[in-house]
Amino acid sequence: MKLFLLVVSTIIFVNANASEISDQRPPGVTGETWQFGPLNRWAYTHITEILPTKTITNNSGFVQPIPGIKEAKNDLQINLDGRTVLLSSLMEDQFIDGILIIKNGTAMAELYSGTLKPDRTHLMWSVSKTIAGLTTASVEADGLINLGKTVSDYVPELANSGWGNNTLREILDMRDSSSWVEDYDSPESTVRRQDCADGLLTGPMCIDTEVIGNYKFLPAVGKDNSRRGKFIYKSGTTDVMAWVLESATGKRYADIVSDRLWKPIGAENNAGITVDVSGFTLASGGMFASLRDTAKIGQLILNKGKVGEIQVIPENWIKDMSNQPGDNSIESLGDQSINPYYRSFIWGIGDGEGSLLARGVHGQFIYISPNSGVVITIFSTWPNADGGILGVDLDSTMSIIEAIKNSI
Repeated sequence: MKLFLLVVSTIIFVNANASEISDQRPPGVTGETWQFGPLNRWAYTHITEILPTKTITNNSGFVQPIPGIKEAKNDLQINLDGRTVLLSSLMEDQFIDGILIIKNGTAMAELYSGTLKPDRTHLMWSVSKTIAGLTTASVEADGLINLGKTVSDYVPELANSGWGNNTLREILDMRDSSSWVEDYDSPESTVRRQDCADGLLTGPMCIDTEVIGNYKFLPAVGKDNSRRGKFIYKSGTTDVMAWVLESATGKRYADIVSDRLWKPIGAENNAGITVDVSGFTLASGGMFASLRDTAKIGQLILNKGKVGEIQVIPENWIKDMSNQPGDNSIESLGDQSINPYYRSFIWGIGDGEGSLLARGVHGQFIYISPNSGVVITIFSTWPNADGGILGVDLDSTMSIIEAIKNSI
């Protein structure tokens, strides 16, 4: 009954005319409800009104607008499953808040819905992990970390945790030995207990979970040596890397991202990241940014780490992300995904063309296709983590992405 009510209320909400959606905080937004539909459509674009956050500053003296953005179309006709449809009509059905399409470095189309606007930020969820991977590349290039060393070499507080004896390379690929469980529907899973321990989620999911923050929560996560060397998706592993970066640089994670990524890409707006009760910045899923600036991350990857003539991320790091063997433990990432893999906090489509996918729950995506020169960035507010309604999920979005790529 609870799921049925969620679905019905979500349909009512998203079918409202966009002009009728007020910017005013809707009733019912609480620590228990903000992550889920229908209230997440407002919440994801107003994170600073819900949670403690830290700013990731841009460089106002170095702003690089996306070429063609002023001339970009506000809609696009695509061929999807044998029928011709307007992209704008799919957005409501798919709970999509924004789509930005870039080809050969030029914006082709930019569409918005719900409460998202060009200068407004949107929660990225696990697209944040890809930001963490690129930031790690920059720190490693300066010799401040060694991927062959272990987590405990940099963060002694984690020595007895499930990650303590793992190398940073294992961390980046989520092949660590932690006992972390990623189950968004279970209040007993580690990912949900972390949400509660952070103070980011309240209510029935958080019964008997003390609000302590990640500096205490992560060291208590246990070990399972049988997992070492196997890919198992674990959000906390990215937060461990953020802690390593803080220790290695002597700076807070948000400031590292600002200096090494956000300023160099010429971001138009400040971004931000959620902060838990202990001051820990949540690299695994807490970053929020504008659609345009998020698309620039995709373009940075497509350009092999360059912004103009400046090498922001080492080219070899980008090449390594784009060329890995398939992992048969990973489910397909769309029809073109023959040999998918996971590397440096990003998904490899495994289509033989080096295509990559940054993705987050509730429908956040950056798709990078080197062969076609296409970057497609999507922000959504799916009712729950994996979709929540029939026909709204990873597969449906990948079909739309493929149709867009074939239509431009």
